[in-house]
Amino acid sequence: MKIEILQENLNELIQSASRVVSGKGQLPVLNNVLLLAEKGQLRVTATNLETGINLWRGVKVIEDGKVTVPAKIFLEMVASLPKGVVKIETEAEKISVSCEGYKAKINGIAAEEFPEVPSLRQGKKEPEKGLMIKKDEFIKAVERVAIAAGTDEARPIFTGIKLEIGPDGVRMAATDGYRLSIKKIAGISKEKGTMVIPAKALSEMAKAAGQENGEEVGLVAAEAEKQLIMSIGGVEVVTRLLEGEFPDFDKIVPTVKGTSVIMETEELKQAVRAAAVFAKDSANIVKFKIGKKEISISANAPQVGENEVKMEGEIDGEEVEIAFNSRYLMEMLGVIKEEKIRMEATGPLSPGVFKAAKGEDWLQIIMPVRVQG
Repeated sequence: MKIEILQENLNELIQSASRVVSGKGQLPVLNNVLLLAEKGQLRVTATNLETGINLWRGVKVIEDGKVTVPAKIFLEMVASLPKGVVKIETEAEKISVSCEGYKAKINGIAAEEFPEVPSLRQGKKEPEKGLMIKKDEFIKAVERVAIAAGTDEARPIFTGIKLEIGPDGVRMAATDGYRLSIKKIAGISKEKGTMVIPAKALSEMAKAAGQENGEEVGLVAAEAEKQLIMSIGGVEVVTRLLEGEFPDFDKIVPTVKGTSVIMETEELKQAVRAAAVFAKDSANIVKFKIGKKEISISANAPQVGENEVKMEGEIDGEEVEIAFNSRYLMEMLGVIKEEKIRMEATGPLSPGVFKAAKGEDWLQIIMPVRVQG
């Protein structure tokens, strides 16, 4: 292999690929990224056997070839290079890198030892035959839903996002048992179906999509081993689908509205952030007291002190007191772009429901924290 590529392009490719590398691969080659040069393009591939990524970038290919190189050291080296043209050449399993007076050699592993990562470009599938979602809608949905996915690998189904395809469009939902987030995407007509996709893979695709010029993200099922290929532009994320019984989340959504309050999103974020300073020393508990005319948000840590923030809002209903985990609130508020947010609650032990003040395409449910006294 012999190629020439701009340093900034190579750095971007290796950074994206390295996010998929676990660093604790069962096989040494899993700590590497695959470099494959052919037909005027460089393909960079990484996998941890659960999730894989394929990235393409146009380069000057002088000689076709392929090799794998340790992701960590290669990324650190590429990031340290000056901007300009980088020349990469391979000899057996060694890779030589040079630019402007800089030379380095890295020991790699034969490309033949690298696990195969499926690709739509292998001619077996076409993105337009799968589910197509507008890029902005896809990114927005994943950001709002992924925060509620679990991280406990002992309960793998909770680490996924359920994607439902129906006559009215697509729904994404995630829950870790303490919170639930649901996002609807209208205007998509496709055959009915459901799948549970690892949240990490969807988040990786959303992150990559934000850097690509394409208008739609394609989701195509790969028949082998129940895999899904997501693609846009020069990026493909490949992942195994999760198997198991995903919770019936519609039963979790309260049917009784209860007290409703509409608040300024930024003002609420500042109030929760202020309370979280004290809440971190008292199990992250933040208390909401919804009165007749105002809302009080407070935290109390006996060893540190206490605080209270009062704010106005559009209140409809009875007075309610309820407490939440401040981390859940901050993660939710961190992905909300709307100016106003609606909160609904029926009592201190019932779930709190958060929605955009206008529109019904998204909601998040957060289970309350029981507070003594």
